[in-house]
Amino acid sequence: MRILINCLTLLGLITHVMNADAHHSFAAEFSYELFGTKEGEVVEVHYVNPHTRVFIAVTNENGEKEIWDAQTHAVTTLLRAGWRRDTLKVGERITLQGNLGLENSRKLWIRTMTLENGTVITPDS
Repeated sequence: MRILINCLTLLGLITHVMNADAHHSFAAEFSYELFGTKEGEVVEVHYVNPHTRVFIAVTNENGEKEIWDAQTHAVTTLLRAGWRRDTLKVGERITLQGNLGLENSRKLWIRTMTLENGTVITPDS
């Protein structure tokens, strides 16, 4: 019985570590080769760690609205780059460029962002 409990505990720890690693792996969610540009209206901004997320409504080729999940660095990295909580406003039109998500997911890793007023920002500035 003790061996079974030890084995289950070890299995649980291994599974937890693997999930944590997968969560922080760029390659698990985004393509290194596929780049894209998405233009749309900001619907939500989540300044959270480990990744800030910007959700935008994009009109696809069929004229239908799709919500895209654009992600970028942690809040502290963005603050050092000059971002503020009011950098993006809900309802503002923006253009994002970056690495597309894998398996046709509606995800994008932000490399550059162009605001409605023409200001270009990068998360790494």
